[in-house]
Order: sequence, then C-alpha cells, then structure tokens
Amino acid sequence: MATAREYTPEQKALFEEIKNGRTFDKGEELPEFYRKHLTNLLWMQGDSEYSGAMGYMPWIEKAPTLREKVIVAQIVKDEMRHASVIYKILEDLGHDTIKHVENTELEYKLEEDEINIGFKRLKDDYRVNIFYYNINHWTDFILFNFLMDRAAGHQLEDTLQSSYLPWKKGIEGIYKEEVMHLTHGDKWVKILAQEADDKKFLQERLNLWWPRVMNVFGSTRGAANDLYVNLGLKARTNGEVRDAFVKEIQVLCDEVGLVIPEYKEEDQPKRDS
Repeated sequence: MATAREYTPEQKALFEEIKNGRTFDKGEELPEFYRKHLTNLLWMQGDSEYSGAMGYMPWIEKAPTLREKVIVAQIVKDEMRHASVIYKILEDLGHDTIKHVENTELEYKLEEDEINIGFKRLKDDYRVNIFYYNINHWTDFILFNFLMDRAAGHQLEDTLQSSYLPWKKGIEGIYKEEVMHLTHGDKWVKILAQEADDKKFLQERLNLWWPRVMNVFGSTRGAANDLYVNLGLKARTNGEVRDAFVKEIQVLCDEVGLVIPEYKEEDQPKRDS
C-alpha cells in the first residue's frame, strides 16, 4: 500500500497559494517544483498528440469511403496541430522540441496485435503508452475515436482550469476538436453495431482495447496521485477522471448492446523498476 507523500513547507505553501487562485503566465518565473511537473504533463501530451497523428495517418488511405478519407485527414491534421500547440508551450519554457522529435521514435508501433503492455514504457519518449499499439482495422480506428478521444477529452477538461495560463488557453481549441473526433467514433460504433458480424468483431476489439484505454488514466494507488491537483494542473484525481469516463461509456455501450469487459488495475503489467 502506498504511503502518503511528504512535501516541504515551501511546496505546501505553493499548494495553498494555488488553491487560493494563484496562476502563472508565459515568461513568468516558475517555482522549480511546479515547472518540473508542468513540463512532465506537457511532454506527455505533446508526444501523445504527435504519435497519435502518426498512427492515424495510414487510415487516410485505408478509410472505407472518400468522405471518410477526408474526415480522417482532418483528424490527423487536428492531432498534429495539437502537438504543435503543446510543443510551442514547451519551447517557450526553454525546451528544444525540434531536436526531440528528430531524435525520438515517435512513429514506433508494436507489431503484435493482441498484446497488453499494461503500464510499461518501451521507448525514450513521453507518450501515453496506448500510442505504442498499432491500429490494424477500421474498427480499431473507430474505437480509438470512441474510447481514447473520449478519455482524452475527460482529461483535457481538467486543463481548462489549469493554473498555467498558456496551457489553459491552448487547450480550449484542442478540447473542441477532440469532441468532434469522439462524435465520429460514436456515429460509427452505432453503424458497426447494426450488423451481427460487424458487431461481433466490434465487441472482440473492444475487449482488446478496453484495458489499454483504462491504463491511460494511470495508477489510482500512487502516493502522489493528488500532486497535480495540488498544483492546479488537474482538477480531479486519476480515479475520479476514470470513473467519469467509464460512466459515460457504459451508457453508450448499453445503447448498442456492447459489453464493457472487466478491468482490474492490479492485474496490469507494471513498469520495470
């Protein structure tokens, strides 16, 4: 069982200031503790957006209709724009994002189809590890919209209240576009659930992707699970965001007769120590 994390008096004072409305803007000197955890979240989002765009890109060609090719191309454009927005914030904080992208294997994807790496990391990047998995079927692409873009939306919703103002401003447009992506997923899940064979395959792929998506919320048991909340970089803990996501997905799956698989966080493969 995790033990409570100890914070210094200076860190506790920072938490209190932020709780009382303290924010930080572009060019403002940041407390080192705050900067460290802010940049961690920014790198995670930036690399995830970039890697996500790379994973979606082949589906411009593979999409089933010309109209869908246009929609996928727009989604790819959105995701790459999202990456550029976040990388620009990192650049303003003094990071070399161009060198990072050039020297990091953000296009890397796992070859194995039915694999679950749990919380493990495979490369020297910061992406949420669901972006290591390959999108092998149109149904996978749809489930990515339906599940992952919705999960991202729930997480980004918290950032709309971020104590770091440049991030808060950048997220406003990103959030709206993620809502469009998940709407596309919702539409196609209903289409695929209409025919028996398509629905059977949809359920099979949902079973595969479900634990992968649930893992993106991170551990709910860590001693520092509330750290980002204390810093005003998130409004809810990992568990609270995940519960809101599951509740919404449950309603949508019930509507089309899909069954959400059982998920146990403790059974997921862990990072190597």
